[in-house]
Amino acid sequence: MKKDSIVITRRDFITKAAVAGAVVTTPAFLAACGNDDDQPSPATATAALATPTATMAPEPMVSNVRFQFDWIKNVQFAGHFVADNQGYFADNNIAATLVQGGGGISTPVTINGPGIEIGAISFLSRTVDAIAAGADLIVLGAALQQSPIGFIYMPDNPVSSIEDLIGKKIGLQGESGIADVDTLFRINGIEPDYEYVPTGFDPSPVVEGEVDVYYAFLTNQPLALDARGIEHGVVSLGDLGWTRYGRLWTTTRTYLAENRDAVVGYMRAGIKGWEHAFADNALAVDLTVNEYGVDLGLDATTEAAQLVAQSAFMTSDATEAKGLMWLDEAVIEGEYEGLRIAGRENLPEIGVLWDQSVLEEVFDGATTLY
Repeated sequence: MKKDSIVITRRDFITKAAVAGAVVTTPAFLAACGNDDDQPSPATATAALATPTATMAPEPMVSNVRFQFDWIKNVQFAGHFVADNQGYFADNNIAATLVQGGGGISTPVTINGPGIEIGAISFLSRTVDAIAAGADLIVLGAALQQSPIGFIYMPDNPVSSIEDLIGKKIGLQGESGIADVDTLFRINGIEPDYEYVPTGFDPSPVVEGEVDVYYAFLTNQPLALDARGIEHGVVSLGDLGWTRYGRLWTTTRTYLAENRDAVVGYMRAGIKGWEHAFADNALAVDLTVNEYGVDLGLDATTEAAQLVAQSAFMTSDATEAKGLMWLDEAVIEGEYEGLRIAGRENLPEIGVLWDQSVLEEVFDGATTLY
């Protein structure tokens, strides 16, 4: 099993099969080759003919699967690291290569290209945009049942509903944040009414009172305030009426059709790895910091806190009933409503966007794998 990124090559699959056959030796053959004393007795000859031919079963095909992350190799992907380390990929005949993201890498592009078999796309919006542009993508499941995007606020200026954002100064990082807030208002039937304040990725402006709320990844920036002992509150977009999936495991229709066993095997191993990571946070953090992300200079305490924060976003009523990664059509319909409000057109039919049958095969009626 490979743990480091590799140069993208064509897909290849290794097939090993060995079949050993035995020659059936008849009495007539033996008589022709030896003297009378060498001939077997009738009973021996009959036994030789009755003995089944020993045949070695062919070794199972091992599939090389390169999985593209949508960010660096930190604890956000600990389940993959645990699956690799514990042999879950090997158990499912998968030779996994875990490919680091970030640095401007577009996962919809790499997944749709020739060098990556499966990968994670951060948001459904990026997936449908790629499909609209002609990509052959299909969604298999959602690691994050709710996007971790939301807001940080101070206890004396709380936010618990969309009405609490009306007229507020909101610290945002660029156009994508503005689009999210505008859509959040409109999906709640309210025209956007707030003051945009450009900020960086440090949440200090909300602490210092420069903004009322700060747009943030709730699995990241709030941890900096926790580390400083600063009391604060958080609220997600889902809490305010707009639930969005995140980190969608995706492949191409062509790859799924031609390599279904590999897709099912990777997902089964990966989900089991995540369940194991939840059960043993110390193992997940250790593998992240000291092995898979060792070159990143990660802090174990921060990674441990992020793993706990992320776990809350990876579960939902659907995952409790069906298992991790499960998709709910009602949630996708809500996301589509938000995308239409944001100006998206020609959205792919929901039934064309995703294939839940892979998860059905992975769980086979169960709700957990570890």
